[in-house]
Amino acid sequence: MTLSKKTIIDKAETVKVRDHYCIQIRERNQIMEDGKEISASFQRYVLSPDSDVSKITDPVVLAQFQAVMTDSVKANYQAFKEAKEAESNPA
Repeated sequence: MTLSKKTIIDKAETVKVRDHYCIQIRERNQIMEDGKEISASFQRYVLSPDSDVSKITDPVVLAQFQAVMTDSVKANYQAFKEAKEAESNPA
């Protein structure tokens, strides 16, 4: 009996948030016994327009990020963050 763990990205969804986008990533963590999955769990995380692309290792996710996160999307996200900050810190 040989046990192994395998992690794959099985879902990457682009979601529109007002006038910018985020990419939701779902990783599937598989426990394999002799090549057959015996258990699985999921982990999720979100890539926002200002995410550090050097941390993206999956080539498909990287290509999706680069296609979606244009300069316009990044500028809209920055304006969104600044507006949220101004709301939470009124003068």
